[in-house]
Amino acid sequence: MPLPKREFLFLRHGQTDWNLQGRLQGHTDIPLNETGLSQAHGAAERLADQGIELVVASPLIRALKTAAIVAEHIQRPLRVDSDLMERTFGSFEGLVANDVKRRFGLQPHERLTAHLPANAEQWHETRARAASVIGGWLERHPSRRLLFVTHRGLFDALHEQMFGTRIEPKHEPYLFQPTPEGWVVCEVRGVAGET
Repeated sequence: MPLPKREFLFLRHGQTDWNLQGRLQGHTDIPLNETGLSQAHGAAERLADQGIELVVASPLIRALKTAAIVAEHIQRPLRVDSDLMERTFGSFEGLVANDVKRRFGLQPHERLTAHLPANAEQWHETRARAASVIGGWLERHPSRRLLFVTHRGLFDALHEQMFGTRIEPKHEPYLFQPTPEGWVVCEVRGVAGET
């Protein structure tokens, strides 16, 4: 599904202990750590002047808590959509990503995409789901400015579809903007219109 040509905001949840340890979280419901809580409050401050009308979040606690902090700070409604969950890594969940990569002869910067277990969500499925869920919300709310609070996998899936590459998203808010030349994405700095 191609995304409607409308601005939207995206926030990766704050840090967890498993993020810090480099573990594959997937659907494992790990809470924010103190740094993650601080990042969520910082994101809320930066998003206060962005004109957000609705916050939509993954139900996993790391994303939902981040979203709740933002929604409370900006006094906007919060909705939950399970299609915004991180992709499941199946039997790899809880393992340190770099240890798993070494098993397959991969370098730390290389992706595990081709080596995921059968009980994991495969990359093409994540790409399709990311476009479908975000596109669906944008279509159902054509006049509202939306913030999606979700996970790295969803960000990577969108970024790859739009730009052909993946990046390591920070635990920071991003603005996705359509232009006549195509999409652009940039970090939100905190003042309306300034990115």
